[in-house]
Amino acid sequence: MNLQPLRIEAGWTVKYNQLYEIEPVVGFEDYFDGSSLLMLENYSRLKLIDVEWRPERDLNGEYEVQVVNFIENFNPKNNEFDIVPDWEDPFLTFTTKSRVKLVEKLEELMRVLPVHKDPRITSKRGIVSEPSETYRLKLQDSGISNELVENILTNGNAEIQNLLLDHRDITRKIIERFAINGLNKKVKNKANQKLNNKRFKE
Repeated sequence: MNLQPLRIEAGWTVKYNQLYEIEPVVGFEDYFDGSSLLMLENYSRLKLIDVEWRPERDLNGEYEVQVVNFIENFNPKNNEFDIVPDWEDPFLTFTTKSRVKLVEKLEELMRVLPVHKDPRITSKRGIVSEPSETYRLKLQDSGISNELVENILTNGNAEIQNLLLDHRDITRKIIERFAINGLNKKVKNKANQKLNNKRFKE
């Protein structure tokens, strides 16, 4: 049985391939088994494409595509980057029963998927900046609180202070504090610009 032909775009490598040119019919259940049928990686874009058949061995199932981002973490022991897929937060998912549509989608994804930009607050590539990254996660998950504002104002770097100023629930009172006590001139200027916005004018 032949593997499914697939046009591989520059920069992508085939990590694993058990995707065959076959339809899900009785007698060929083994070709729709296993946790992964195809895995493609692109380290320059920090992206991974994984293809599974769900439920496994069920001829009434479907192809499930997951695109996940790679997370870079600098390892000082070997002076290299540990690159791990972020399975908990898929960038994109796609399902289809059609092998033809699957191939079309895979070839499209390899062409158009953007480079992943690390959303974390880092001091250098692959090195998380604490405590500002902890504050970013709290801001993302729980929103603004008095305690968080105090922490960001006291111990946060300029990036987390700017993120707070851009938050949808920011108030004039908080902005005024950063206009006076922001970490640097850029933060203070941004706060003052916001104070002149119609939304925050008294």
